[in-house]
Amino acid sequence: MIKRWIFTCAQNNTKVNKEVWRSLKALAKHYSAEIVVSTFEYDLSSHSKSEKPGTIHANRELWFSPAVLPYVRNERVLITKGLEWCGNSKSYLLLSGPISGFEAYTGRNSCIIPHPKFALESVASGKYEGTKLIYTTGCVTERNYIQKKAGQLAQFHHGFGGLLVEVDEDGRWFARQLNATEGGTIYDLDVRVSKGEVSTGHRVEAIVWGDAHVRRADPEVTRLAWRQNADGSSSLIDVLRPKTQFFHDLVDFRSRNHHEINNGRKRFERHVAGGPEDDVEQELYEASRALWLRGRDFCQSVVVDSNHDRALLKWLDTADYRADPKNALMFLELQTWLYQQIAEQKQPQLFEHAMRQVGAPSAVRFLKEDESYIICPDANGGIECGMHGDLGVNGGRGSAIGFARMGRKSIVGHGHSTAIVDGVYIVGHSAQIDLGYNKGPSSWSHSHCVVYPNGKRAIITMWKCKWRA
Repeated sequence: MIKRWIFTCAQNNTKVNKEVWRSLKALAKHYSAEIVVSTFEYDLSSHSKSEKPGTIHANRELWFSPAVLPYVRNERVLITKGLEWCGNSKSYLLLSGPISGFEAYTGRNSCIIPHPKFALESVASGKYEGTKLIYTTGCVTERNYIQKKAGQLAQFHHGFGGLLVEVDEDGRWFARQLNATEGGTIYDLDVRVSKGEVSTGHRVEAIVWGDAHVRRADPEVTRLAWRQNADGSSSLIDVLRPKTQFFHDLVDFRSRNHHEINNGRKRFERHVAGGPEDDVEQELYEASRALWLRGRDFCQSVVVDSNHDRALLKWLDTADYRADPKNALMFLELQTWLYQQIAEQKQPQLFEHAMRQVGAPSAVRFLKEDESYIICPDANGGIECGMHGDLGVNGGRGSAIGFARMGRKSIVGHGHSTAIVDGVYIVGHSAQIDLGYNKGPSSWSHSHCVVYPNGKRAIITMWKCKWRA
């Protein structure tokens, strides 16, 4: 039997957003889910006489909306093995990082912190233990803040909605953001709730997959994401039918991995293993075949310019074909084409050219370096999906904080550790846990980002052979 909860929070002396609350209740009824609310108090003592109209006042008696009172659980509760509800935690409302300081609070258990700002953080664990995830909830009460800097920032990041948690009969749990519009519309997978009415069968706008690394792809992730299963259950892509799917780090470039290019011992291991392990053309072919298998007629596939794909160019720039007989012909063919393009004063797109040479589908779009790809343009300027995440501002290293300061929502990959930082959603990866170069504790997970037609997003994490309860 599947059990479900919707976790959210409510501010003192503030009315609920009626449409958001109405939609959450309708969704809870649809899923037979229990609604759980944590209440928090905005710092009344900090209010001054310079308050602008619409804010709460220090001389008012403390109260909470009667609508939420039957659902309040301001206590710490173990939901299931490995996941806790921290309803007793009062993360300071105006902190830019609401999860900060809670990383070790529940030990090895993942947890949910009530807070009006949607956030998610991955906490490093033993490489094979499973990553600890910390979620926040969003809010059901209206925006109600002092119109000074801190209050204005809190108002800007105030998110309506909640966090859906599902637990299956074996105790496996799954969490997804229920990010509502101010008018109360909520999407969850193929379900849509608006004006209290629930409907199903809706397509999503896009799925941004965790970094692919096709040669090292995790078989379970591949099965869950793209294959029709033997038990008749559908893959994630066939359930959600996205209009666009995005691939980051399509190749691992394990055949001539830039992490190990100067490591003689690793190169010798490849040699001893034999077979296709150190064959560049074969690895590109495997990625091409994956694009065919993962493609759908209803979906545009987009390959984002990424550092592991760019390793092909780095290989041409730094390697000596004379010391690599297995790949010498491939090396010379690509190098010749590259120099011809430069001689003709063209902008060579090496990775796309190489992938076309090994049979990549013509319908797949390969983005150029720094090429923008914005989806849902009508949702507050849209969501940038053309950045991998390795290249940051002004030539620096990429960071979530740096991307957030751009003022445009974005979805990036690269780090393999899923997170939500302000308007930036970071996906995980779709590969095996051990890629050879990642040593020690890990915060990696098989996490992907779903984008709904209204521009709202959710992180879906696969584990223990499932992506939902």
